[in-house]
Amino acid sequence: MKRLAYILLNLTLSFGALGNPSDTSKIEWIKPYFNASADHSYALPGNESRDEWDMIGVLVDCIDSAKFSVDLVAYDLQNMRVGSALARAARRGVQVRVITDVIHRHHAPKYTQPMWDTLRAAGIPNIDDSGTIYWPDGEIEHRFEKLPNSGANMHHKFAVFDLLSEDPEDYHLWTGTMNVTYTGPWNTNATLHIKDSGIARAYFEEFEQMWGSDEPEPNARRARFHKDKDNVSENVHHVNDTRVEVYFGPMDRRKTKPSISARITELIEDYAKHDARFLAFAISSNIPISQALIKRSGRGEINLQGVIDPAFYARYRNNGDIWASPEMAFGNRLILPAKEVRKLHSKTMIIDAQYPYPEKHDALTITGSYNFSAAAERANDENILFIFDNKITNQYLQDFMGVMSRAKGESFHRYPTVDTTKWYDQFRVVEGDRIEVELATKFYYPVDLLGVDAPRTWGGHEDSTYYYSAASKNYLKTLLKGASLRIVGPRGLPRHKYGSYKAYVQVKKGDSTFHLNRTILSAGHADYSEYYYQPGDSAMAFQIETERARQLQRGMWEKPTMVGQKIITKEAAMLKDLFPLNVNTATLKQLQFLPTVGPGRAQKILDYRDQNGKFDSLNELDRIPGIGPATLKKLEPLVVFE
Repeated sequence: MKRLAYILLNLTLSFGALGNPSDTSKIEWIKPYFNASADHSYALPGNESRDEWDMIGVLVDCIDSAKFSVDLVAYDLQNMRVGSALARAARRGVQVRVITDVIHRHHAPKYTQPMWDTLRAAGIPNIDDSGTIYWPDGEIEHRFEKLPNSGANMHHKFAVFDLLSEDPEDYHLWTGTMNVTYTGPWNTNATLHIKDSGIARAYFEEFEQMWGSDEPEPNARRARFHKDKDNVSENVHHVNDTRVEVYFGPMDRRKTKPSISARITELIEDYAKHDARFLAFAISSNIPISQALIKRSGRGEINLQGVIDPAFYARYRNNGDIWASPEMAFGNRLILPAKEVRKLHSKTMIIDAQYPYPEKHDALTITGSYNFSAAAERANDENILFIFDNKITNQYLQDFMGVMSRAKGESFHRYPTVDTTKWYDQFRVVEGDRIEVELATKFYYPVDLLGVDAPRTWGGHEDSTYYYSAASKNYLKTLLKGASLRIVGPRGLPRHKYGSYKAYVQVKKGDSTFHLNRTILSAGHADYSEYYYQPGDSAMAFQIETERARQLQRGMWEKPTMVGQKIITKEAAMLKDLFPLNVNTATLKQLQFLPTVGPGRAQKILDYRDQNGKFDSLNELDRIPGIGPATLKKLEPLVVFE
């Protein structure tokens, strides 16, 4: 049956290749953009990739040049460069329609509310995947019942332009892996700008299924998301001579749509001749895509390379997953954790990018919003493109090799600059010797206190910590409450190394200013650290302050024999028998042991439970203010709803 499904799919694809009646544009092109540093030594002649690009700027330019319509779908819509462009378009008479994910619409209101205020003021309606419509007059129209499959994500990131024009030459598309957020341009991503009427029409069909209407206003009664969407009319297109396949997830309830997972698996098994590479935010090892990569590389039939976001790679390593095993970095395989400036957010696979006979066999790029996971196949709204083209795949290869070079430690990512004249008032304490400072809008970057070594938390299997780490961190939080910080270095500019700045920090609090590094040492909340360059006079002063705190038994030096010792925390002992925690019976104190749940949020959970009855599922927790997708992922393995 599986083979028959593949044959039927290929017959459909072959028929589509004979001609796409919806594709009537004469001028066609595909332009990839990358925001990280590429390795151009892999470029074909005249084919250097557009790396370190302002990818938000590409989207803004598309919106600003639109003459008839802008239809934007965004999993997470925050970046006000885009919001302002949407408002400008609406005010010059362009029809603007916006679809978002319900969870992210209400996540981080400090950053999202300006977007909704701007859209409302410009007369732009929008709908989310719960079927809720937000009208420009401030009215919020809720459906009477939940949409089916409402716990899934509307994970799209695309925009189609000027589909209202009578001339197909005006149609074009923006899409890729990047969320329209402030951190999206700092996460490692790739986007595409495509001029092709057929592909733009396919994305437009997907949009209108979710919009529920072909009118300027959405229709919540007809809006379809997730498993309730039909396949678009055309999946196979040609941009000039380049074959492009377009698919949308998830699989529908009747299982009539082409399976993205099956198509990728088939291409790995039957199309790849020489090599396969992937950049993955996440890649589950138990899905057919991964199994095909592992089996073919294990038999020596293809070379396999991949880079995985470090957060997911660490999870795989801790769970004994094959993607983080030693055999994945041996012989014809090399799978590594990323060392990017922030998240490796790419979801890209390239096949036969270095095949020795490219004139006989097109290299292939597979990219879009589709994570390599079961949820992407079965539940979430996703889009993906299969581009059979040597030059485009070569540009993605340059991006891949840049990421791989950084993963090996051979090169380093671009990082945000510090303004040493500025007082920063947006920051957060990570440890007793590390803070994160908002160097760009919503982009917090680590700053380690030069010459300071505070006890840190330790995330081992016993849920342990180092002695005095909590006291050290709390001291720093209290000390910096209501303060502004200036980041400087021993020679003016702070030194950047290993993904963080090593710096001296000056603190302004009220009318007083003081030197943070020295203050922490003087109070006995950290030891002196000799690492990284420090001027001799500063190093001497820091050592004197540390020794004085030790002699006076300040802070952690009250128990000097415990300094540096790893201990089981009081909370850890309680947690051993607590999880998984039943949210429907947990006490206020027990709820506070959950990640990011403090006293206030725990009380809101209890209040919700009292007013609405028991929680039915994890997704219902997103109704608690302050709990968003990131928190839900942390909570998933720790809670039950019996």
